[in-house]
Amino acid sequence: MTIKITKTMRYEIEYDKELYNLLSDIQYAVWRIKNKAVSMAWDWQQFSFSYNERFGEYPKTKEMIGKNLSPDIYGEVKEWGEEIASMTVDASVQEAVKKFDEEKRDVLAGRQAISQYRRDGSFPIRAPQIKKLERINSKKYSVNLSLLSRTGAKERGCKTQIPATLRTGAGANDILDRIISEEYSMRDSRVSKAKNKFYLLITYQFEKEAVKAEKTRVMGVDLGIVNSAYMAFNFDKYLRYNIEGSEIISFRQRVESRRNALLRQSKYAGDGRRGHGRNTLMNPIEKLRNKLANFIRTTNHKYSKYIVDMAEKHGCGVIQMEDLSGIKERDKFLKQWSYYELQRYVEYKAKERGIEVRYIDPKYTSQRCSNCGYIAEGNRKNQADFHCVICGYKTNADFNAAKNIALPDIEERIKNEFKRQEYERRKASA
Repeated sequence: MTIKITKTMRYEIEYDKELYNLLSDIQYAVWRIKNKAVSMAWDWQQFSFSYNERFGEYPKTKEMIGKNLSPDIYGEVKEWGEEIASMTVDASVQEAVKKFDEEKRDVLAGRQAISQYRRDGSFPIRAPQIKKLERINSKKYSVNLSLLSRTGAKERGCKTQIPATLRTGAGANDILDRIISEEYSMRDSRVSKAKNKFYLLITYQFEKEAVKAEKTRVMGVDLGIVNSAYMAFNFDKYLRYNIEGSEIISFRQRVESRRNALLRQSKYAGDGRRGHGRNTLMNPIEKLRNKLANFIRTTNHKYSKYIVDMAEKHGCGVIQMEDLSGIKERDKFLKQWSYYELQRYVEYKAKERGIEVRYIDPKYTSQRCSNCGYIAEGNRKNQADFHCVICGYKTNADFNAAKNIALPDIEERIKNEFKRQEYERRKASA
């Protein structure tokens, strides 16, 4: 059995003044389009709630506005991107609406604010917009990028397809060669900017033999602070792996310490940091935010690869994790660290290897004894130690939770245990 693998590789777009100016203009247009799309999606959500309160049902988008939400928003924002390719405008709207849909439950519950897009963010480019990819030498490839609409091409006195040169190196050029030979297929990709350079993030797809894994073999993953991830298995009560959280904690402390220092210094900043107003004053802090975001992204990629590697190594057909959508205020750190992002990375990396990812309710997994099943708040002595008040089982608290999470029927077991304990209490008091 074969499965489709999707991956992304970054290639620097060689500097050309006109091309870089165009890419910057597209960045600006997409930034406006995405933030407008989010605003309109939020307006529709508010209208839907109001409609439901009045009529007892939610309005059907097609019946109310004659089309789905994304095409309706596209009609409103297309003039902001009339010079750029319609595929980019459409993909930008769809991305913003999809992200809003994914986050709206937390937004409505007050757990997070509506996402706003950055001026220097990346923008989508569909696979059909990447044309005529050819090898120049081992380090350079030529490509045509369909970036402009006919209106935009006429305004700029050029063609809709803009020639560009991609810079690459050993290993990465092999991927481009395979795309050219059609061994790999091109997928929808992105253009991003970092340190004043633009990059084409090419997404490609290929087929490979699926990993032979058993659905009955489950790896449970407990996410936390002392240990970023603790892994245990339903077929071996001693086997374990963990990723310590010290790397994350120390990095965040350094960044926050530097941020606080910059905020204090900004009160006394000289003309050099006040010359262009608030943006200049806050620029070092914005750089720190970007540094933290990049660290989180890189670390989550590293951690997710390790987690999936361990599941594959032991033939697990399922990785079971906590559903973090119900995180309370006491678990604020999990929200801050972007464990949602880590779980998404685990999902797509696991899918590549034919491993299923399931989510379970994390309630009581830290209080349940993985040895005898008894549930009590007193079992969890502190952040690090677990000691069952009934059977006396002692172990690392995160390992105990991971063992519980690894059980395919853990939610049912917890429910039944509560019933049993309630029955015993009633029996004792009778």
